[in-house]
Amino acid sequence: MENEYIIVDDLKDFDIRQILDCGQIFRYAKTGENEYTVMSRDKRLKVAQDENKAVIYGDKAFAREFFDLDRDYGKIKKQLEDLPYMSESLEYGGGIRILNNDAWEMIISFIISANNHIPRIKGIIERLCAGLGRDMGGYYAFPTAEAMADKGEDYYFALGAGYRAPYLASTATAIAEGRFDIDAVRSMPTKEAAKYLCTLLGVGPKVADCILLFGYHRTDVFPVDTWIKKVYRDTLGGAATNKQMREKLIALYGNLSGYAQQYLFFGKRDRD
Repeated sequence: MENEYIIVDDLKDFDIRQILDCGQIFRYAKTGENEYTVMSRDKRLKVAQDENKAVIYGDKAFAREFFDLDRDYGKIKKQLEDLPYMSESLEYGGGIRILNNDAWEMIISFIISANNHIPRIKGIIERLCAGLGRDMGGYYAFPTAEAMADKGEDYYFALGAGYRAPYLASTATAIAEGRFDIDAVRSMPTKEAAKYLCTLLGVGPKVADCILLFGYHRTDVFPVDTWIKKVYRDTLGGAATNKQMREKLIALYGNLSGYAQQYLFFGKRDRD
């Protein structure tokens, strides 16, 4: 760390475009040729990267935790490289890191993401923050559960959430009223945590896996979406349900499944 920013001068395990474009976050924008702005909770970070280094501007303690800078991704990739179908994806997307996102923000974000596309997801979340989030001066914090629970589903329909509107209203109310305990998920075994998350309206198995991976850093899950289905078809092949794909992929990658998912997902989507 130097002065008011963090310098990452070893880029083999850090690439800001890859980190932001691998499906784990929606509150970001490219603000220059080699510059991105990223927002999480009530924080805003700016990242400028060239061929030699990345410079992260903003709250340094938050940035260090958010970008998972204390974890050795070189070691993780070394463990993955001899596993099936990984070598090419690791070479292509080796700068990916799994962010330490806020669990509440991920619950709402991935409910919005279901059967949706990135520009529309980002637009809904941006309007949600502008309408209900605290004004931080130039940007808005992600709204609290209490702020969201204060609005009915009509509000979320008006934001463009479509059929997800009642899911947002119901989930915010359940969390604001204490009927769902976000923090309790942290101490639950993964299968129990996934089942508990699925008690929230709008959360199914795939969304629960995304929340566990990106909101709780549970790396023994493997979210299966359109791109992972293509990866599965091209590698393992054969007809399979989402559940069967998920189980077979977890059997292959074990506790590294979440990392494998990100490398495989990015490698497929970014090149197709």
